Amino acid sequence: MLLAAFTTTGGRQVFVKEVLGSAFDSQAEHFLHGDVDVDGDAIRHEAIIVNGRARMYFGPFPALLRIPLNFIYPAGLGYWSRLSGLTAGILALASFAALVAGALRRSSLSLRSRAWFGSACVVGFALGSPLLLLLGNLSIYNEAIIWAFAWALAALFFAVRARKATEHRLIASLFGFSFCAGAALLSRATFGLPVLLIAPLFLLRLPRTRRFSGAAAALGPVGSALIFYIFLSYARFGTWSGTRYENYINPVHREFAREHGMFSLSRIPFGFVDYFTLRFPHIDSSAPFLQGQRHPVPYPLLYSLPFSENYLSVLWCSSWLIVGAIIGLAYLFQRTRSDCFQRWVAAAFFIQFVLILSHFSLAQRYATELYSFLIFCFLIFLARSGPALNRLRHFIVALVGASIAINSLTTVSWLIDADQNVPAETRDVWKSVLGQSAASKKD
Repeated sequence: MLLAAFTTTGGRQVFVKEVLGSAFDSQAEHFLHGDVDVDGDAIRHEAIIVNGRARMYFGPFPALLRIPLNFIYPAGLGYWSRLSGLTAGILALASFAALVAGALRRSSLSLRSRAWFGSACVVGFALGSPLLLLLGNLSIYNEAIIWAFAWALAALFFAVRARKATEHRLIASLFGFSFCAGAALLSRATFGLPVLLIAPLFLLRLPRTRRFSGAAAALGPVGSALIFYIFLSYARFGTWSGTRYENYINPVHREFAREHGMFSLSRIPFGFVDYFTLRFPHIDSSAPFLQGQRHPVPYPLLYSLPFSENYLSVLWCSSWLIVGAIIGLAYLFQRTRSDCFQRWVAAAFFIQFVLILSHFSLAQRYATELYSFLIFCFLIFLARSGPALNRLRHFIVALVGASIAINSLTTVSWLIDADQNVPAETRDVWKSVLGQSAASKKD
């Protein structure tokens, strides 16, 4: 309910035309007409021009979602972004809650301790992670990411269930995993890559009596999504691999990508420093008291823009998650605390982790790509730590509170002052609320 109020600005703004949000509606209409174009007025400064036609590089899932929505309620054309993003946020939250609950069942905590500690982790995920930013700004950039993140967590949930499921439950879990993995791929390829790498692992664990049906369930939906993604990429850009920046309308990113590439291993240490720095946000005397600001990139020659939009380090945004993830990562190197399946999954998510560190730009929304790996390591910590969790649970809950306070205040500051993609009417409502709070405090 709190996230719904946050997304819709207290329920006042449900149907809002977000920045470039109508591009997904335009893409949906073109899909129905049998082509992959998008209206130039809808995609504007994010267009890729191929043979004189505008194309978009964002994943097609939000556009596919628009097809039934616009059929049911045509008046919502161009205004679905917030309902779409909120639905994705609920899916992400539910998936994370289910993952934490499953991991805590293997812990040594009492039922009562599991309940309050698990609840604290779920609240920390909702308010002490990039999820808050994604729901606060559902422009075309963030809507695709939040869907990909949600589907990746849902795929991980079904993957964990499939490990212990038998017979019909195994088939259902494998189908659930495959469907979610395919949806993650169609939302954002970097989230789909790790779950694609996990899928073949189940083929080695299928019983003989369920080998054909299990393989069909595990590979059918995600395989169909992969084929659709490959052919869509070729239809859009003339390449099987995905996006081509040679025809990108933005000359800065186009020329930089052409000369230096979108991804480079040389950027990894600098990207890591930026996402995990100890830099604390600037403290202000007026609400919201912490300022989210851009800052110079660690090594300008390696990045397309001279500044980073990573306004809050992961260490401050999600310190509660980092503590458990570090311990869980250490457990992955111990045979008594992890197995081959867990190491394989961790390695798959680590590829995504490294990939985003090597990207040619730095932004808070990209930090979301680091969380699949961190969350999986955190789950290992919850399930395998034993007495360590009992000793650390109060400390982690305290970190949850600190992360929520820092992330919430800094994110609100970013949305109302620095984020250029927040609609003016939403920014005005936030400023009004903060102004009233400040006035009340003075009185």
